[in-house]
Amino acid sequence: MKNKILVNVYVPKLLETYDVYIPVNERMARVKELLMKAVYDLSDSSFELADEHYLIEALSGSIYPDNTVVRDTNIKNGSKVILF
Repeated sequence: MKNKILVNVYVPKLLETYDVYIPVNERMARVKELLMKAVYDLSDSSFELADEHYLIEALSGSIYPDNTVVRDTNIKNGSKVILF
């Protein structure tokens, strides 16, 4: 899977962690949308789909800008992100 990266997504609202593949050629806004839908499905609809969510780098706590492409970030296989 050259075009996808496996990331560990922590969702504080649910106190759950999910391993999800994300596309490297998409903008973070689209990735956030895809992750929200995946978490919604994986959590049996317990996760609220809303625009107010942020993708945060787990180590530094910095928010990933929506207009940045994944391949231009420090995200790589095994990275931990927070969907807040």
